[in-house]
Amino acid sequence: MRGRDNKLTVYTTDVLFSHPDNPQLLQQVNDLYGGDLMNIDLYVGGMLETQEGPGPLFRAIIKEQFTRLRDADRFWFENIDNNLFTEEEIEEIRGVKLWDIIVNATSVLPDELQRDVFFHRDGDVCPQPIQLTAAEMMEPCEFLQGFDYFQGSEVTYIYSCILLAAVPLVVAGAGYATVKFQNSRRRHFKTKQEENNNGRSVDKMMVKEWLHQNHKRIVKVKFGPNQELSTVNRKGEKMRKVSLNGVDSLMVEVTQDPRRKPMVMIRPPKDHDMVLEFDTEAARRKFIFKLEQFMYSQRKTVEKVHTYKEQMLANAETKERRQKRLEHFFREAYELTFGLKPGEEKRNFDDATSDVVMVMRTSLSKKEFAGALGMKPDDIFVRRMFNIVDKDSDGRISFQEFLDTVVLFSKGTTDDKLRIIFDMCDNDRNGVIDKGELSEMLRSLVAIAKTNTVSNKEVEDLIDEMFSSSGIDHKESLTYDDFKLMMREYKGDFIAIGLDCKGAKQNFLTPSSNVARMTSFHISEIKMKNRHWILKKYDSLATFMEENRQNVFYLFVFYVVTIALFVERFIHYSFMAEHTDLRHIMGVGIAITRGAAASLSFCYSLLLLTMSRNLLTKLKDFSFQQYIPIDSHIQFHKIVACTALFFSILHTCGHLVNFYHMSTQPVENLRCLTMEVAFSSDQKPTVGYWLFQTLTGITGVSLFVVMCIIFIFAHPIIRRKAYKFFWSTHQLYVILYILSLLHGLARLTGSPRFWLFFIGPGIIYTLDRIISLRTRYMELDIIETELLPSDVVKVKFYRPPNFKYLSGQWVRLSCTAFRQSEYHSFTLTSAPHENYLACHIKAQGPWTWKLRKFFDPHNYVHDDDNPPKIRLEGPYGGGNQDWYKFEVAVMVGGGIGVTPYASILNDLVFGTSTNRYSGVACKKVYFLWICPTHRQFEWFIDVLRDVERKDVTNVLEMHIFITQFFHKFDLRTTMLYICENHFQRLSKRSMFTGLKAINHFGRPDMPSFLKFVQKKHSYVSKIGVFSCGPNPLTRSISTACEQVNRGRRLPYFIHHFENFG
Repeated sequence: MRGRDNKLTVYTTDVLFSHPDNPQLLQQVNDLYGGDLMNIDLYVGGMLETQEGPGPLFRAIIKEQFTRLRDADRFWFENIDNNLFTEEEIEEIRGVKLWDIIVNATSVLPDELQRDVFFHRDGDVCPQPIQLTAAEMMEPCEFLQGFDYFQGSEVTYIYSCILLAAVPLVVAGAGYATVKFQNSRRRHFKTKQEENNNGRSVDKMMVKEWLHQNHKRIVKVKFGPNQELSTVNRKGEKMRKVSLNGVDSLMVEVTQDPRRKPMVMIRPPKDHDMVLEFDTEAARRKFIFKLEQFMYSQRKTVEKVHTYKEQMLANAETKERRQKRLEHFFREAYELTFGLKPGEEKRNFDDATSDVVMVMRTSLSKKEFAGALGMKPDDIFVRRMFNIVDKDSDGRISFQEFLDTVVLFSKGTTDDKLRIIFDMCDNDRNGVIDKGELSEMLRSLVAIAKTNTVSNKEVEDLIDEMFSSSGIDHKESLTYDDFKLMMREYKGDFIAIGLDCKGAKQNFLTPSSNVARMTSFHISEIKMKNRHWILKKYDSLATFMEENRQNVFYLFVFYVVTIALFVERFIHYSFMAEHTDLRHIMGVGIAITRGAAASLSFCYSLLLLTMSRNLLTKLKDFSFQQYIPIDSHIQFHKIVACTALFFSILHTCGHLVNFYHMSTQPVENLRCLTMEVAFSSDQKPTVGYWLFQTLTGITGVSLFVVMCIIFIFAHPIIRRKAYKFFWSTHQLYVILYILSLLHGLARLTGSPRFWLFFIGPGIIYTLDRIISLRTRYMELDIIETELLPSDVVKVKFYRPPNFKYLSGQWVRLSCTAFRQSEYHSFTLTSAPHENYLACHIKAQGPWTWKLRKFFDPHNYVHDDDNPPKIRLEGPYGGGNQDWYKFEVAVMVGGGIGVTPYASILNDLVFGTSTNRYSGVACKKVYFLWICPTHRQFEWFIDVLRDVERKDVTNVLEMHIFITQFFHKFDLRTTMLYICENHFQRLSKRSMFTGLKAINHFGRPDMPSFLKFVQKKHSYVSKIGVFSCGPNPLTRSISTACEQVNRGRRLPYFIHHFENFG
């Protein structure tokens, strides 16, 4: 180029005379450059020089460039600057020929190859012309193909995927085995207790019980310990009991069919038949021998009768067959009653089918009648009612007799129904009811209600009050007219009265409508405007959003942040990290895995905040807590955990794909990925290397295993049946976070980022745990323990110094007598002003049952040197602790969920009676206690009685609902309702509880009650509704609040609930 610019004639002359044979080409070039070839370009000139190979110019350039590249290579053997070889070694290398390389690097001998390997001359070995002409004598050449870098990793990759997929299956199997093991231990303990009952041994034998033609079940027949035979299933649950009391001889039918499995049918006189099948004749002989031995020990005999299988099964009256016939019995009775049109006559038996005729010929025993009523055969009500229905007094109720009774209750007049009640009370059938007969019936009703709070004197006073209120106090007995006069004010209650047959599937008293009579909550109907359906839908949506605004808002924020983190990392690694060459090596999988890693890092870190109990409790002291759904922190914990699980699985699957792509790359492409991983010059990384030989792979696989263990053992069934294993595996969260911090240190795909999300929540959670340690290892002496009905145990223990808490809060307890490291959550039932702490604990799981059995006086062994003590963590904020922030509060307790209200109500009346809460907003509290029966929670009645005594300001109004009872229109419920009404007027308290609180029979109608409270306290803007109990109770109250709030009227109901998850 410089030669042309400086007008050197040598170069241009060479170009001009390089084509003497083609003057036309030169003329064209000359014309192209305007007749001045001195301006010719370098490349054009070089091309004009090219004849049979590069011309002088190109040869000089190529030689110059090659020489420079060669001399610049530090590994070139002639480069003396790298000091690799001496000059002598360089000369020696220059003398190396291809012949030397082939002979020294292969198995070819020196005399088998000519020195000049590129030419074949006469006399040389390996005659090439023969090989070239005789191609069929030579092996075919291999097809030229690229190198498969994944070769050798196939088996490892497949087995690695199978291993990771098998981990959750193995862990799930372990969880299933754990639950079965715990159930087996409990069954073994229960069986051992039964076998040692009263020091009597229990003999048993495994057999098959024949139920009907297509159904058999394996059971264990037990002989004793009392005069009874019983069958239990493999879980130890008693399936059936055959009482032998009053039986002198037991008939046993034995089959004698050849080549058929031997069978036995036991025919107890007052029970259904029991049909048993045996595998061998020896097993049947063994059973009969045990049965005869047992009967002989009870001074009874066995009468054996031989028969055939078909005949025996055809005549067998098993429980299933009898139950099926009784169901048909009740169905026909109700169909004949309610299927009749006005004026239609009853169906004639002659027009019925053979099945109907069989049912119509069926009769009920007293035991079956009592079972249909859900009562015991020896109850006074059952005996009296049975005598009324059994008109012919033959000891059984025929179909026609039962049908007449059903028709009377469903279509009869009020006088007809009153006549039944009168006849039931008239035990001697003399046409009048004296006070003794009425007293006996009232005591039977008290027994039905399962209460012992009414004395004989109170029953007599009640009868006198009933006589006096009817103006017949001068009489000692009642005629039917007097009885009608006494019941005149309740005449409307007898219109829809019936008989609730709980044992019958068909029933004209629908249990779903069993809402208690709530006469004290009657309000005038509020006229609603006829609004367009779109506006109604809008009101429903607005009410739902207002009711759940906190949950909806925080779930929305949580998922927006989670998805935003995923999208940000996905975009970064898809478009903004091209210089790292990661996407070229791993494809789109790197963007997915890094996005999932960011989301799961956020989720796993957020889990720590949802379990920072002291922080959540402290937040309840601030006003902004109303904008945070603290009561739902357990549910939020589960939602975050499930989201983390999803992104963890996505991250794992993505990395399996990434490692596959990395295993298909040459080493040269991987060297620039990371400085933390070094490769030898001849090493080819495989899938096994990435998964099991790198820090990222090892920690990733370990994290997957730990995650599976934690999530699977957190399943509700495992948590309920084997809480110890759930709690132990949940402690692996420490390992999970340590592995998460180590997982990114290899920097395979970038700098670690988990610590950015973890450091804040980690510090907060660590401080929260340190605060909990202040009482965790403090052992508190137990003051008193008491076993209460319904499997409840009361534990009363010393209060630690400076231990402050609010009523409605809860603590986590452990007992030093067993499983010291296992803590469980329980609400404090003691009030803050008391100098001790107390909890009422219901035995439901393994730990609580162990606690109850330990403090059982029959099992407890007093040890003065090492007495059992209580450890506790807390207190922690509960959903009910904010009751004092509302001027009007509604509290609903169900079952053992009444425990927080034992503390709250006691604290409430103490504070109001002593002016301790003079500055507190709460001025009125409605407490609704929903329980199956009073007897199960007698300890709480004592608490309520003490609360009523201290409530001098009438700040508290209580209502008690008995749910495990008959239908509100049932005859028994109506009679109890009448008695309760009279007793309340007489003594100003309930005959069932002895409290001023009003008793209701059935479940509460929460929407009606809330509307009553809403109208009565229309001067407030919001009312707090607090509930604690089973999940269905929480859902029903939430639904009721939403339904009432849908009316868009003030005050507004805000629902708080207790949930230990």
